[in-house]
Amino acid sequence: MPVKKRTIAGGLLVLGAVFGAFMSGLLPGFGSGSGIGVQSAGSNPNVAAPTETAREPAPVEEPVNTNVETMAPPTVLEIRIDNHDYFVRDESSATGVRQVSLDEAVKLAQATTGNDDGIRVRILRSQSARLSAWTSLHDSLINADLTQDSIRMPKELVE
Repeated sequence: MPVKKRTIAGGLLVLGAVFGAFMSGLLPGFGSGSGIGVQSAGSNPNVAAPTETAREPAPVEEPVNTNVETMAPPTVLEIRIDNHDYFVRDESSATGVRQVSLDEAVKLAQATTGNDDGIRVRILRSQSARLSAWTSLHDSLINADLTQDSIRMPKELVE
């Protein structure tokens, strides 16, 4: 009988590990999401379809300029985190993005108006984004009186 109990315990252990990986999203292509890097064209209109050769999702907001007072504030501010650096869209620069400090990112986020769903900030992460960078940005936004519901951080990583 001890062999049967050991076999059953081992099977339950394997099933528990697979179920845990399934629930945490470590198994791409399985689970409630579509996995890392896999998008269906109709799933989210703000995200480029996999057949398109876009580096980032299509812009949702108006271009962000350093002089926030002269321009209408963007509806939704997209902040891309790469390593420890924060980037926002800037159509006046050659690359289309510019690096900002944490304080400047928070000020730009406070100037947003929000879309119909109440989303004011979308935090996009590259594969090299550091946990400390996006948690400090998120905490700073919360401390700046932005609500949890007004901040979105998609699971998908950007390049």
